[in-house]
Amino acid sequence: MLPSLALGQGQSVAVVYNSKLAPSKVIAEHYAKRRNVPANNLIGLPLSEGHTISRAEFADTLEQPLAKTLAKRKLLNGRDGSIRYLVLCWGVPFRVNKDASIPPPSGTPAPLKRNEASVDSELALLPRFGQALERAGVITNPVFNATDAKSISPKNGVLMVARLDGPSADLANSLVDRAIAAEKSGLWGRAYIDLRGIKSGAYKAGDDRLRQVGEITRRSGFTTVVDEKPATLPVGFPGDRIAFYAGWYAINVEGLFAEEKVDFAPGAIAYHLHSYNGSMIRHAHSRWIGPFINKGATATFGSVFEPYLELTPYQPVFFARLIQNGFTFAEAGYAATRALSWQTVFVGDPLYRPFGKSPDKVEFELLENDNPDIEWFRLLAVNQGLASGAPAKAAIDHLLQFKVTSRSPVLQEKLGELYVALGQAEKAKAAYSLASQLSKSSKQKQRIMSALEQLNR
Repeated sequence: MLPSLALGQGQSVAVVYNSKLAPSKVIAEHYAKRRNVPANNLIGLPLSEGHTISRAEFADTLEQPLAKTLAKRKLLNGRDGSIRYLVLCWGVPFRVNKDASIPPPSGTPAPLKRNEASVDSELALLPRFGQALERAGVITNPVFNATDAKSISPKNGVLMVARLDGPSADLANSLVDRAIAAEKSGLWGRAYIDLRGIKSGAYKAGDDRLRQVGEITRRSGFTTVVDEKPATLPVGFPGDRIAFYAGWYAINVEGLFAEEKVDFAPGAIAYHLHSYNGSMIRHAHSRWIGPFINKGATATFGSVFEPYLELTPYQPVFFARLIQNGFTFAEAGYAATRALSWQTVFVGDPLYRPFGKSPDKVEFELLENDNPDIEWFRLLAVNQGLASGAPAKAAIDHLLQFKVTSRSPVLQEKLGELYVALGQAEKAKAAYSLASQLSKSSKQKQRIMSALEQLNR
């Protein structure tokens, strides 16, 4: 049965697959079934089987045929009733190579005199197909920083493009299932923010962005771990139940995320900022997007060619719109994107909306279904209270009123932290010890043992 969040949205989506690759069609049909997309909205095109195409091939085999098909089927007319989303399935190329024969517009800054781009970012301009668009350099996104999700639409010149992609067709096919499961049960876990400890210079802006993301997740109630060390989170780092990850700056996956198993929460959203983090989407162990999908993330995004820091998606807007405003994955992504005809790709179900329910409804469903994730809901509420200035004693009293607290390693660990804050070492040790006994997570146990060692010094 389809979750309520998906009902009625399928008609706003068109799905494109590579008709030369049978798995691509399978993914399209599976997505259409899960999201109730009309058959008229599925479009197969005979495309290159590679991931990179020339600009001429992009225009001749993808952009022009797709624009004509959308017009013929009355799916893209710039008025109410048009699609808002375009899903590209595994097998559809994702990079458009540079074409030196296309001159840049007069006055284009030297770094932007380029026309290589992501397929997705070019197709986002389909509502303006037929207009004289300069494809060298960038085209400003008219809905950047939008606060009204409905404004991100073909009426305002933007089609939200995302892809179901990854290291294998099976993994790509699973992304909608991962999204729907998280919509149903909730996105629960911790946030990990990996800074570089930059104090000055041009790249300080990257750390500043990520620090803002950490504030957004913290104030939203997610236990947020901020690492300021220059290196990426290392192998062995005690990162468990990762609901959100945002960090930088390594070209290939490493450290915590290169471990054999990564404890991504169901529905997890992960982003590692690097100029080429999305250049090898279909590799399980290269760059970042492919490995994230391979290890269990539900949604991620990145760049297929050098984007320059200021033209990568603005992460604070993305996370704020997604978590605080209840935008879909694609709505949050395009609200955070300054430039079109540029380098960005969004990998995951564009309709994924993990925060579309009221807190009261979330709590009711968790209790009604006897869902063990109620412990995360209780933790979220406590963290929100603490972020708003509530005292630790009030947080402890709040947690102790619930039966679930006594059997929850998550809440016992939180009690340990709160007792430490009040200087009550023995109570903290007791809570931590019980959390360790209850926990099934080796990463959590590792973190708890470290906390106990600190108390015993």
